Amino acid sequence: MALARAAHPAGRQPRPPSHALALLVACLALGTLAALPRLGDVLLPITTDESLWTQRTSRFATAVLDGDAAGTYQTGHPGVTTMWIAGLAMGLENARDLGGERLALLDPDGRAAFTAARRAMALVESALLVIAALLVARAFGALAGGLAGLLLALEPWLVALSRVVHLDALLSSLLLVVLLACVVRWQRAGGWGFVLLAGAAAGLAALTKSSALALLPVMLLPLAIASAWREAPAGRRRIVLDLVALGAVSALVALLVWPTLRADPLGTTLQVVRFGMQEGGQPHELGSFFFGQPVLDPGPLFYPVVLAFRLSPLAVLGVLAWLVGLVALAPRTGRRDRGATAWLLLCALLVLVVMGAGPKKLDRYALPAVPLLVVVAAVGYRNVLGALSRRPVAPLLVGAIGLVQLALCAGARPYFFSYYSPLLGGAVAAERVLPIGWGEGTDRLAAYLNQHSGKPARSVLAPAAIRVALRTQTRARVVDPNERTDADYLATYVSAEQRHLGLPIPPQARLVLDVRIDGTDYARLYALR
Repeated sequence: MALARAAHPAGRQPRPPSHALALLVACLALGTLAALPRLGDVLLPITTDESLWTQRTSRFATAVLDGDAAGTYQTGHPGVTTMWIAGLAMGLENARDLGGERLALLDPDGRAAFTAARRAMALVESALLVIAALLVARAFGALAGGLAGLLLALEPWLVALSRVVHLDALLSSLLLVVLLACVVRWQRAGGWGFVLLAGAAAGLAALTKSSALALLPVMLLPLAIASAWREAPAGRRRIVLDLVALGAVSALVALLVWPTLRADPLGTTLQVVRFGMQEGGQPHELGSFFFGQPVLDPGPLFYPVVLAFRLSPLAVLGVLAWLVGLVALAPRTGRRDRGATAWLLLCALLVLVVMGAGPKKLDRYALPAVPLLVVVAAVGYRNVLGALSRRPVAPLLVGAIGLVQLALCAGARPYFFSYYSPLLGGAVAAERVLPIGWGEGTDRLAAYLNQHSGKPARSVLAPAAIRVALRTQTRARVVDPNERTDADYLATYVSAEQRHLGLPIPPQARLVLDVRIDGTDYARLYALR
């Protein structure tokens, strides 16, 4: 016994092998649960931006293989993590062979490369979700970690964005890891490893999307100040050193991952910052839509309304349970526990404030708030279950949470983007309030056109909202009505109609296809001849 105490002076006994095995099994189960909806129907839908990211990935891979550091700068977003994940999944040589051309899914090589890229994005997101759940368990207990993992794995809108070759889901997951690692380090006496994890995730977040440069400081500094406020001088110095180390690690990771940043650190950084300010400082080129009216800037209420429609009812109910528990269950939850959760909730609100400051607003820009709110919801459910721990209803409530979230997620298949909260009326109500549609249903338009296109391929007029996405899926010529009007078909799409950017329907046009999703007309196809 004395030897055992000497080997573990902190009084902690080594965890038994059965505990490590149980943890491994739990992580594998959670990762599988997260991967299943993200890997199913892997090519539905094709979003408008993914053709651009495939082209950028191809040019990025070419620059990497040629040793052209400057060529790895493709855009100020900057999207480096997305291009690395997609490029490595395709194989850098295969990505280079795509020649930087637009995505063409009817080409076997292009289809195989894009499928591999999407699967890799889904698997990376699933792995980050497991890491986040482990951090929640370390910060708030195993039950909160399990509930957070379950809710995050099946949160429909998060699933939707985790399946595509894009930036927002990756940014959201990395920001969540940064914040949770800092909570564990500063408020749960975590070791130096959590600083390294937070720094690596922060560096990758900054390489994913330039908005991380605005979000990270406003999230981390208040948390650091609040944590230091309760510390003795030595503890405050430690937190300052942690921030310095976090910044150093994030910079080192960014330099290692992005060749152009190594070649020209200052110039590349200024390019990214200028790009972010320019993009955020002007409305979207197609405008937006809010409460029945096309607008340039929907205003500060846009993102709260987006979250009201996009969050699952279980996430909303869990956050309400946490808020109610602040009073009703205060004696049963620790003060530090409530404070740490409150900071996550505050960070979610800060996302809405920061992203809502600029005139350019797209619903997916609010996504970084979603995982934070889901973690708060998980802690809220944990508090309720703690109060019911001696009653047989507690296990039933855990099962009910899982089944309801699974049903919501499964009901949003195959697109998942078409999910809107049933509490507010679903997609039918959302169509009257928010811009909807990011490629859902274009696969059905393409299937019809491919079946009826002759030689030479017939042409179809399409609005700008779906022109790129449709081109990637059909052999028909998808044309701009400003360039030519003598086409065989005309397509309409819901997001263009909302913004009053739809194409006029000629009197002789004949409706041949109506694409309805969740009770809403997303697209129509008319024969003109």
